[in-house]
Amino acid sequence: MKQRILLIFMIGFLTKIYSQDKKINFELSVGPTLSVPKTSELTNTNVDGSPEIKSSINIGAFILPSVNYSLNEKSSLDFGIGFYLDRFSIEDKIGAVTNKGNRSISQIQTPINFNFQFSQDKSYQFGIGGFASFLISAKEKGETITDFSQIDIIDPNDPTFNNNSTVNYDNNIKDNYNSVSFGAFIQLKKSISFSSDKKGFILIRINQYFNSIKNNDSDSDLSQYIDFKNEKEPTTVNLGIGIIL
Repeated sequence: MKQRILLIFMIGFLTKIYSQDKKINFELSVGPTLSVPKTSELTNTNVDGSPEIKSSINIGAFILPSVNYSLNEKSSLDFGIGFYLDRFSIEDKIGAVTNKGNRSISQIQTPINFNFQFSQDKSYQFGIGGFASFLISAKEKGETITDFSQIDIIDPNDPTFNNNSTVNYDNNIKDNYNSVSFGAFIQLKKSISFSSDKKGFILIRINQYFNSIKNNDSDSDLSQYIDFKNEKEPTTVNLGIGIIL
């Protein structure tokens, strides 16, 4: 937490020093992060139980202090260091056992992108860029549901197993993620005015991660019998509002 606060203050301090150059603006944007639904089949092999992970929409958040450097009247560069919380609703199923929960991934991101204006009033900017992500924490909390009706060895007439079994879990899944990962994004930004002397913007940004999730262990004993597949990399959408300081 102290490191995040220090990074934000450093950006602000350095920007104030160089803000005398009219080409440099200090910006602060905040908003929600939406996860894009995906389904990952975890094997290429006909494995009993058909293991798969489904992710559905959930809402996280981000805060991004950044520096905008104007290259000319039509283009600019953005660089920032921000905190991102990506959240996913997860359904992890294999056979009769289903884990349903919420996954929360906290990280520091350093996005950099090139922008160019494409409207007559210069209020719209389209950006394309990439980011490095530094993992802080990864947690998943939910419940494990066992459907006894799918287990053949259990007597369906036994009243003990008439209902599903539900057990709560709260797991640290940081080892499932790489500590440093990379991605790319596209962004659309619209300039707005809060007052006569205070400018801002709204934005939408689509992020695609490349290597945030660790690959399956190809050297494991099971790999000679089962062709494992990796979980699909996350895709997220940032909706933000920002102010030019």
